[in-house]
Amino acid sequence: MIPIYVHGWGAVSPVGWGMASLVSSLAQDQRPASTQIQRPDGFPISVHKVPIRNPRPPFLALPRLRRASPTTHFIVGAGLEALGLTDRPTESKRVGVICSVMGGSVIYSERFYGEVLAEPRTASPLLFPETVYNAPASHLSSVLGSTERNYTLVADQTGFLDGLSTAATWLNEGLVESCVIIGGEEVGWATAEAGRLLSPFPIAEGAGAVLLSTQPSSVRLKLITRAHPFVRSKRRSDVWSDMVNELLSAGASVPDWLPPQKPGSCLSEGSGNLATFLGDGLAAGGAWATAAAVASVARGRNSAAVGIFGSNFQARGAIFVRE
Repeated sequence: MIPIYVHGWGAVSPVGWGMASLVSSLAQDQRPASTQIQRPDGFPISVHKVPIRNPRPPFLALPRLRRASPTTHFIVGAGLEALGLTDRPTESKRVGVICSVMGGSVIYSERFYGEVLAEPRTASPLLFPETVYNAPASHLSSVLGSTERNYTLVADQTGFLDGLSTAATWLNEGLVESCVIIGGEEVGWATAEAGRLLSPFPIAEGAGAVLLSTQPSSVRLKLITRAHPFVRSKRRSDVWSDMVNELLSAGASVPDWLPPQKPGSCLSEGSGNLATFLGDGLAAGGAWATAAAVASVARGRNSAAVGIFGSNFQARGAIFVRE
């Protein structure tokens, strides 16, 4: 296997736009404020939403993004930061793109299918393309001017690590020279209600991203654990322990992860459980935890591990080391 290195990382989260906001808030234990979102019957649900960025970032003025969903805004924002293009690219960038989502563009889906139910003949054809899972990834490649490989994975919180694994395969096979992996979500009333019923954490929105390449850098991806799926014949707590033991056997130091975690937990060595801090970001949760681990290694840690306990699919982890 060719060594895989991290060349950039980014985040959009309920504590602000940019990785600096996430790192600073974690260090100072400044938790995001809760916002109430209403079901159609008016019942309020507490969620963690991304604050409006002021001033508005230039990339949101691009024609393709003006009518795009919030998920796309978050994914493009985190992806551009990972690529070192915080505001907008000034030239075409050839890079593979892998997006991980769980709920996807739920807000436009709610609007479009609401219009279909109310009056099918007048449902907006402009909304429908934004409801599909792969719309945000398509927008990002378009903004970058890239025609390289572009995949969207639909999974739980562990999907971001599946994206890392897919990207590593592409890089090892020489299919791309670099690849940006992003996990992102937006909050609509349907996901908020599902979270209220099923998640131990408030639902949160945003995105996280890392940029991988075979070119050397100060942070190397040492290991992605195998997938540890939830199966009927095995307790989920045992699945979690198996994944943690794989991390430990590879040199990680995560004794505080040994007790079984709550489904949806996204742990980053040195930052703890980001779901407790930010909320259940669904696909964004695994991305935030990974970006936080990478950032901690870039700031001087010798290594950092990530462990994700998905809500309905699997447990999976990764280790990053300083070069």
